Amino acid sequence: MIENLFISVPINYLETETQLIEKYKFNLELKIFGNDLDTINLSVFYKWADYIKSLGIKYTFHAPFVDLSPGAFDEKIRKITEERFLRVLDLAVIFQPENIVVHPGFNEIIHGQFFDLWVKNASITWKNVFNYAEKINTKISFENIFEKDTRVLEKLLEIADSPLAGICLDVGHHNVFSEKPVEEYFKKFQSRIYEIHIHDNNGDFDWHKAVGEGNIDFENVFKLVLKYCPDAIVTLEPHDKETLFKSLENTRRILQCVQ
Repeated sequence: MIENLFISVPINYLETETQLIEKYKFNLELKIFGNDLDTINLSVFYKWADYIKSLGIKYTFHAPFVDLSPGAFDEKIRKITEERFLRVLDLAVIFQPENIVVHPGFNEIIHGQFFDLWVKNASITWKNVFNYAEKINTKISFENIFEKDTRVLEKLLEIADSPLAGICLDVGHHNVFSEKPVEEYFKKFQSRIYEIHIHDNNGDFDWHKAVGEGNIDFENVFKLVLKYCPDAIVTLEPHDKETLFKSLENTRRILQCVQ
């Protein structure tokens, strides 16, 4: 599992943090924001792709999510969302990432009473996205966010209807928002869990604390990973460098105990 440990960073770190990246040779999850797709020249993306391939590390993508809504009731919002995802797949042709993480965009308060309509709209988006993904053989993983149980993720796998579709289980989000034990997610999805997002909190807010600074039982989480999805990518999601190195230290210590 240590070999499958990744670090989440903004994609422009390939420009601004080369010293850190080259020193530690972390596997990376490259976070792409919507504005990146509009402001970064295609030639720069090609340069970054050549650079990261030269490092000999593994890497994934995290697609834009802020303000986006794949199942939006407003068709224009949905189409903009789809355009963003298709543009990320354009970049996947260049970079060839091992996985792309996407947010479902489901909010129980907004969409819950209109679930069937949300599913209908989301189906349009994801059908087009997975048609492209299958042409370029790129995995896409749906990440749990605000969902209180596995229903939405199950429905999204059904919608995608593709062996390339999987789950990104974010244990930090689960600790805050889910009403079900984390074991239920592992048992339900098993090898369809392509990626695990790791960060800590006390169940009150999505703080992205360092591993070990909240109340998540990571020893149990890693045992479940080894049992149900041992090949899954494990990605640390720190919001600053101090949190990164604390998480690395504590994660490696825990992994040594469970492996």
